[in-house]
Amino acid sequence: MKSMNDKKSIVEFLIITFALSIIMYVLYISKGENAAADFIVLLLMWCPGIAALIVRHRYYRREKVLGLNRCKVSFLVYAVVIPIVYLGVSYGLYWIAQSISFSGGLPLSTARAEAVSSQGPLGTFISYAITLIVIILFSAFAAAGEELGWRGFLLPQMTRMWSFRKAVIVSGLIWAVWHMPIMIAGLYNAGTPIWYQLPMFTFEILAFAVIISILRVKSNSVWPAIFIHTSHNYFDQVVFGPRTQGPLKAYLVGETGILTILAVILSAMVVVSMLKNKPEKSPT
Repeated sequence: MKSMNDKKSIVEFLIITFALSIIMYVLYISKGENAAADFIVLLLMWCPGIAALIVRHRYYRREKVLGLNRCKVSFLVYAVVIPIVYLGVSYGLYWIAQSISFSGGLPLSTARAEAVSSQGPLGTFISYAITLIVIILFSAFAAAGEELGWRGFLLPQMTRMWSFRKAVIVSGLIWAVWHMPIMIAGLYNAGTPIWYQLPMFTFEILAFAVIISILRVKSNSVWPAIFIHTSHNYFDQVVFGPRTQGPLKAYLVGETGILTILAVILSAMVVVSMLKNKPEKSPT
């Protein structure tokens, strides 16, 4: 009976996730890049989380299945640092190869930048600090929606039926496919042809899924997954990406860039080697 419930809950989770996501895809694609886009993206990223909460209520009311457990601080440190390393290395190599220097500071609109510059050193520092906090909190809240679904619920349920390796690959492929409608529409990771973009993104996200999944299982907590997802998005999309230019940028760095993909794969190998001997708990 338990195995049957696990299968039913997974199917139901996926149906709800993609049904809700289709609504968000249509809204996002029809609206394009405008003031409402960030809110629609936030709702989209919470579709897996909402689905997980619904299914958990239906099938596992008396069980802890979303991984909202405490974990060792070391796992959270790994989660924050790992993306900084693989993104820093890949973007750094790109800058060296292209002779492009890193431009510091947070990306601000022209009007916002002029307002900040007129505030003096203290006002500038406070404005940047507030902007930084808002961006990180938004990124973390959005990442939490995805991770409650993908690693909080789906991965552990799959490991009840399959090997860890199979669960990581299948859940990682589902995660990749979930991103593809907005990629095909040109609203995410644009800059390369679809025939290149989709397979390269899939390679990157599978390698990334290995890292996240190991942290999730070894820590028996979804918090490292949320932290690493937040760190990855923040440093790729806010810190390094907007400050990097060049015709080959999308081919070499970022989620479709070969340098970043290789760096993520190497990082996954290192993480597997480092954590393989740590006691493994049944994820809840």
